[in-house]
Amino acid sequence: MRSLALRGTAITLGSTAFQQIMRLVSNLILTRLLFPEAFGLIALVGSFTTGLQMFSDMGLRPSIIQNKRGEDPDFLNTAWTIQIIRGVILWLGSCALAWPVAQFYGEDQILWLLPLVGLNALIGGFASTKPIVASRNLRLGRQTVIGMAIQVISLSCMIGFALIWPSVWALAVSGLVSSTISVWTSHRLMPGVSNRLRWNREAAHDLLNFGRFIFLSTMATFLAAQGDKLFLGRMVSLADLGIYNIAFFLAAFPGMLGGRIADRILFPLYRQKMPTQGPDRLAKIRRARDLVIGGQMILCSIMAFLGIWLVDLMYDNRYAAAGPMLVILALCLLPKAVMVGGSSVLLAEGDSRRFSRLVMAQTVLDIASLIAGFWLFGIFGVLLSRGVAFLGTYPLQQLFVARYNAMHLGRDMMFLLASVIVAVAVIWLNWDALSEFYRVSRALAPAVTGSWQPTTVFAR
Repeated sequence: MRSLALRGTAITLGSTAFQQIMRLVSNLILTRLLFPEAFGLIALVGSFTTGLQMFSDMGLRPSIIQNKRGEDPDFLNTAWTIQIIRGVILWLGSCALAWPVAQFYGEDQILWLLPLVGLNALIGGFASTKPIVASRNLRLGRQTVIGMAIQVISLSCMIGFALIWPSVWALAVSGLVSSTISVWTSHRLMPGVSNRLRWNREAAHDLLNFGRFIFLSTMATFLAAQGDKLFLGRMVSLADLGIYNIAFFLAAFPGMLGGRIADRILFPLYRQKMPTQGPDRLAKIRRARDLVIGGQMILCSIMAFLGIWLVDLMYDNRYAAAGPMLVILALCLLPKAVMVGGSSVLLAEGDSRRFSRLVMAQTVLDIASLIAGFWLFGIFGVLLSRGVAFLGTYPLQQLFVARYNAMHLGRDMMFLLASVIVAVAVIWLNWDALSEFYRVSRALAPAVTGSWQPTTVFAR
């Protein structure tokens, strides 16, 4: 188990780093081929398609990993059938949303862009369950190599389309190519049970019963993760939204990496070494958890210290405001690292009810702080809201995981103290840039201007 966990962690770190490097390369190239509004528009459309997927999430992946029948062909084929039905519904939903969304945001391109991007959900519905079974057993090597190859192909397509067709449509079409290749490889290049249409009543009951609370939690997760983009899409210009999205892309890497390791490594480990079965099992999990949290915090700290310099180095002057945004986001995400893996305990124990309650509570705090922050401080307040919700969510998470003897308060306090020290140092080093960013953002906040109409603040 130790060998599998270490190997899986190494593979996940390597693959995630590779994927982010590829995304960064494509981002740098595309910012020179396209314009800020294109990134804002694709971020807005992507938020809605992501929302459709999360609003219909039945928790098939965690259910397969957690369920004792997770390798039974009837169970897997029933899950695959549900997944296909879901994909069809998602695409129809994206078509139905296209007109009202285009009217709400006043952007005619969304009328055709949303159904096109929504095809990714339809195509993805046919993806094989083989990679999920491999993750269940911490066998990540082959799917990681395949994923890296798909990333390279996708990047090549994206750049090629952007050269020929320099618009937001290049990003949308290249996404369809990537989805199609991903589905094909999941069936043809991964070992395991080949999927067939099947409906096993007992398997469907287990999947849907477990997934009903996952459904609630993913609705909340969507609002927490994408609410800022949906909100800013109505409150600021598409150009400012594009700049914000670039800062968020860079700042989100440490959290995404930690979340992926928690999902691929800590979740299966908790399933096989549950803390409720003895303190020795908790100690073994703690070591893995410390490495994940420590690594995530180091990466967040690097982004915070070097954020302005990195943006100035990699992007032209049109995106300069992304530098202070990156610094603030990285500082707000720094303390949230201590929550990594906590929810995995709940899923491993089959407690999807408390898992969904935790996510929904976090969403309520996120949305409330987001709106209040924008009203008081503009975009600066939106950035700050990422850290405010942590203050209310962390105590609730600890209350839930205490039922399963999975608390790590002593270590968490040490990590939080380190976060405070890093934050003080970063603010001191970047005081001039951060204070100027705050001044501009605050001057155009609704609390000051009395207006909620979209304005261009930072785009040049």
